[in-house]
Amino acid sequence: MRKSAIVRFILATILAAIVWFAFRSEKPRPAPPPPPVATVAPLPTPPELLEPRPATKEQPIESWERLLARDGSPQEDRDALADLVTNYLQALPDSRRPPLGTNDEITRALTDRDALGEAALPASHPGIVNGQLVDRWGNPWHFHQLSADLIETRGAGPDGRLFTSDDIAPPLMKHE
Repeated sequence: MRKSAIVRFILATILAAIVWFAFRSEKPRPAPPPPPVATVAPLPTPPELLEPRPATKEQPIESWERLLARDGSPQEDRDALADLVTNYLQALPDSRRPPLGTNDEITRALTDRDALGEAALPASHPGIVNGQLVDRWGNPWHFHQLSADLIETRGAGPDGRLFTSDDIAPPLMKHE
């Protein structure tokens, strides 16, 4: 009798499970979340270009006036920036130089009125955006300090990506 009770119990359990699965209410499953939308960085805003000014004997053109000059080119911008940094390195003794590895540090140094008695670059220059030096397309310049007296600079060019064929090739800025 005991065996038949166990068999009946097992059969009843199986039958209950079948009924439960057959008549249970189907709850709608939540929809999977949508795939994340790739965020695209906003395109930089090109800075305002400077109107060219004729040089005179009394007022020669300063390097900062050639940086982003309307009649200039990206290569001339790079050269003007190289001149600014080179002149800064030559004018300030090593013992008084702040760290100069990043765009922010170089921008801060060139606009510091106390370091040289006057700023090498006016803080209001259109080539400074959010505390960084930018190229004609609004992309930050990339600086790589190779040594205390040697800094490489590179512009990302129109595509905004470094180390591509449209980059503004790096000159070396050296203190002699």
